[in-house]
Amino acid sequence: MNRQDRSLTRKLAIALAIKLAVLTGLWWGFVREQRVPVDTDAAAMQLLGSRPAPTASQE
Repeated sequence: MNRQDRSLTRKLAIALAIKLAVLTGLWWGFVREQRVPVDTDAAAMQLLGSRPAPTASQE
């Protein structure tokens, strides 16, 4: 591996590390606290087209 290849490899590794740090920071700052409530009956209606049969724990 010649000197130019090592320089390019080092620059690419630094660029990837910076991108990873920026993406992690953005996720930590804006996305981490977000939660999506999921209604199981609504999800079943969307996927199955009908309400699921009640289970023993729901009766």
